[in-house]
Amino acid sequence: MKNLSTLVALAACTTGLLAGCGIIQDSPDAAQAPQPEPTETEASPAVDPADPYQSLSVNMVAQSGTYFPDGVDGVSFGCSDTLVTIDTVPIHADSPQEHVSAAIQFLLDDSQYYHGSPAVTNSLTLSETLELGEVEVNRDSVDIALSGDVVVQGQCEAYRIQAQLYGTAALTAGIDDVSITVNDEELNGVLGLEPFDTAQLLNDHADS
Repeated sequence: MKNLSTLVALAACTTGLLAGCGIIQDSPDAAQAPQPEPTETEASPAVDPADPYQSLSVNMVAQSGTYFPDGVDGVSFGCSDTLVTIDTVPIHADSPQEHVSAAIQFLLDDSQYYHGSPAVTNSLTLSETLELGEVEVNRDSVDIALSGDVVVQGQCEAYRIQAQLYGTAALTAGIDDVSITVNDEELNGVLGLEPFDTAQLLNDHADS
C-alpha cells in the first residue's frame, strides 16, 4: 500500500486558490476534515536556481463541475477538466533529473485521490503497481521510464493520468518535449490518446 512521505504537506496551493486552500494531511479522512480559515497570501520570494532546496511543481486536476469560490487557473483538457499546479514543501535535489524524479514519484506515492475542499484529484493513486525507473533530462527533451500497470477507469481518467504525468514532467524540467514510457511503450499509446500539449502548459505557466 502506498504511503506518502513528509513531502505530502503542501506549502502552497493550487494556482488560483490562494485564498481558500489547506495543507494536505496523511489521514485517509483528510478530504472530509475541516479546512483552515482563509489567510492573506504574500508574494513568494524569488527562487534561487543555485539553491538545492526547491519546491516541486506537480499537476493535479480540478474536475469539470467542481465549484471554486475564487475560481481556478490552469489548462483546460480532456473532459472539460482543469490541470492545476501545486507546489510542495522544498525538497533537496542536486540536478534536473532528481527534481523530475521527485515530482513524478510524489504523484505515484500519493495515496489520497481527493485533496482539499473544494477538491483537486490525483488519478495516479489507482495505479498502485506503477513504478518509476530511469529519468533522463537532456537540453531539449525529457525521457521517463515507468513499469507496472496503469489503472484507467474510463476515458476521462485516461486524460487526467496523461495530463498529470506529461504536465508535471514538462513543468518541472521547463521542457515541452517529454517522452514517458510504461513497460517500453509510450504512455500516450497505452492510454489510447493523442499526445498532450505540454507547450500550452508551459506558455500558460509563463504568463501567470
